[in-house]
Amino acid sequence: MIRKPLTQIAPWLWFAVLVLFVVTTVQKMNAGNAISLNLVSLLPVEERSPALDDAVGNVRDEFERKWIVLIGSANAERVIALAIQAGEELDAATGAKVDAGASPDTARDIYEFYSKYRHGLMDREFAALLAAGDRERIASHIARRYVDPSALITSQLIEKDPLLLLSAFMGETLPAMPSNARLESGVVSFERNGMHYVPIILDLPESPFSQRMQNKVIAALSDLRNRLAEKSPRSRLLSTGVVLHAAKGTESATREISTVGLGSLIGVVALILFVFRSLKPLIAAIVAISTGFISGLFACLFLFGEVHILTLVFGGSLVGISVDYVFHYYCERAHGPTSLSGMQALAHIRPGITLGLITTLIGFVGLWIAPFPGLRQMAVFSGAGLVAAYLSVCFWFPRFDFKLSPLPPNVRSMIDAVTTKGQRFSTRVLTGGICLSGVVLILGIFQLVPTDDVRLFQSLGANLKAEQEEIEAILSSNRASQFFVVEAKSAETLLQLDEEISDLLRIAGQENFTSVSRFVPSIKRQQENTRLLIETLDTESIQIFLHDALGLAPQMLNAYSASLSGHAAPLTLPEWLGAPASHGHRDLYLGEADGIHRSIILLDVAHDIARLEELANSRPNVHFIDTAGAYSRTFTKYREQTIFLALISYLLVSMVLAWRYGWLGMLTIMTAPVAAAIASLGVIGWVGASFSLFNVMALLLALGISVDYGIFFREMKGRKVETLIAVILSGLTTILAFGLLAFSDTAAIQAFGLTIFVSIAVALLISPIMGGYLKGTGK
Repeated sequence: MIRKPLTQIAPWLWFAVLVLFVVTTVQKMNAGNAISLNLVSLLPVEERSPALDDAVGNVRDEFERKWIVLIGSANAERVIALAIQAGEELDAATGAKVDAGASPDTARDIYEFYSKYRHGLMDREFAALLAAGDRERIASHIARRYVDPSALITSQLIEKDPLLLLSAFMGETLPAMPSNARLESGVVSFERNGMHYVPIILDLPESPFSQRMQNKVIAALSDLRNRLAEKSPRSRLLSTGVVLHAAKGTESATREISTVGLGSLIGVVALILFVFRSLKPLIAAIVAISTGFISGLFACLFLFGEVHILTLVFGGSLVGISVDYVFHYYCERAHGPTSLSGMQALAHIRPGITLGLITTLIGFVGLWIAPFPGLRQMAVFSGAGLVAAYLSVCFWFPRFDFKLSPLPPNVRSMIDAVTTKGQRFSTRVLTGGICLSGVVLILGIFQLVPTDDVRLFQSLGANLKAEQEEIEAILSSNRASQFFVVEAKSAETLLQLDEEISDLLRIAGQENFTSVSRFVPSIKRQQENTRLLIETLDTESIQIFLHDALGLAPQMLNAYSASLSGHAAPLTLPEWLGAPASHGHRDLYLGEADGIHRSIILLDVAHDIARLEELANSRPNVHFIDTAGAYSRTFTKYREQTIFLALISYLLVSMVLAWRYGWLGMLTIMTAPVAAAIASLGVIGWVGASFSLFNVMALLLALGISVDYGIFFREMKGRKVETLIAVILSGLTTILAFGLLAFSDTAAIQAFGLTIFVSIAVALLISPIMGGYLKGTGK
């Protein structure tokens, strides 16, 4: 008495739930930030303290918001005017702030600032000579400074700084301009191949992954190119930055969503109209696809608060899977000379599609438990979508369906012709062909070369990459993505630790790096420098040598030595941060949070990553950050673990099938997915495609899909033609959907597509044989 009202209300209850999904999803989408474009949000979270993770995030955010534009012209004077105007236009169009850069006044201010602390500042070589106490080499070193043709020496300078310590310190501290650079009217320009380029460094006001920001930048660049072409036809405009790569990725993903979704939809429509000659299955397929897509989108927004655009690309392939239930239902409805009723058709297919859904969801479990937010999103999206499509078939189709004509005779004749030809193959020929193919494919598996690069998730445009490389060549700049984070409980301790790591880096052969202690020596080091200097100048032999060689009067040296004992307070980090001397380098100091001060050491080129990591591990408050390397190592670790996970999934599915069909039935059904896995890996090995975590994840998904075909054949109960037609339709739409993914510009999505494409194609060929269809036997 209770069951009947429940079955009657279930379709309307499911409709109400879907309406709730639609309303909630639309509200979330209208609120903004529902679609994520940030690649980092897809990747696994590194195991770090929250404070350190925030610090690293701030460094990454600072880098990501940088946008570089180069204006080039053969006329050195004209290019400066063009660049100044271009900077103003870009600022007005995007809100990005232009870095004013250095100027002659700034350089003069920097010199005056450091001159107040000159007694404790000296270059590393001279400090080492003082520490060694080699007086002859000390005197010779000072003499070489006086004969240096590049040194601008005045009597006033000699009186204040007779040993020329400050000029040597600044020469070592301040980065030298590249040989192709020149400073004119406060603007730095770079010469290359007869062209003069002026860089415009901009800071974006929003995240580069904001689509609004991307649109502003792309539009501003396009307008600027057009205006430059009119004003100065021979000028050039080059640009690089994360925002441009992100915009390219957004464009690529949007295009792929349209291609995969539309291509799959067109294929489904064509197949339905060809097989059923009716719009009813087509409308039903659209309903199943729509409910699946909305449910998947709602599930992601509910669990993650957002859905990444690559998840939508992958979700487009849901079109090729969710219609499987529709095909089986309508093939059953069109059974025999007269159509079955909706409830009869559902009763016949429900055991098969239910078990098929369960095994598919088992495949998705592997994606869900993977420590990759992106893969979890894909699993949730597809899993929720398939459940929704299944419920729509069960609740709606039998009750809102009308009489359907039987399958057209030409469709049946085509299937009979294909199967008749298949049955003509002798068992010996078939077995020989399978064995030979198996040997070739297994050999291909041995050709697999693992690839665990984080760039598998990126869609890098060749033009953007070439432009970035040209900019780096012009500016003589190519900063590594690796850096150190140094932590301490006080600013002074931070500087001392920063100096210690800097010294160890030099010992390790890592000369090209930038640290905050390069610009602000610790008070301890400044005081040590002053002490050694006083001890050295108190030596009579040094004073005699300097007098004889350079004409420095003993009275001047004595006065200078006396001033060292009573000099002003040493240079401190807060004073440096508030002075022009810190311009362009303030971001080396990350600030203080919860009583911990942090700074970074930026590497220009990272040599011997393993040794750098070992150096950081030897100090408890030093962290080597190699984000790309860490992700790649994580990919390697989880690829290896996921292979084991895939084996477990195959075992779980086998146990479910053994419970339902017995051990022999399980082996019959599992032959197709196992052969499909071997075939896909073998093909990948022979074609030289990358083998990564994403191929293994695809095998989990392929297991859930391909095992369905064997289940449907085991459940066909005499309706062999209808079952085969439904399986062929399901396979073709899945191949179409994932086949399109194989052409993605993103390697991770491409790996999914290629692996599943080959797997399903092989499963579609083997399942009818193992299901007994081609032998003329059923269950």
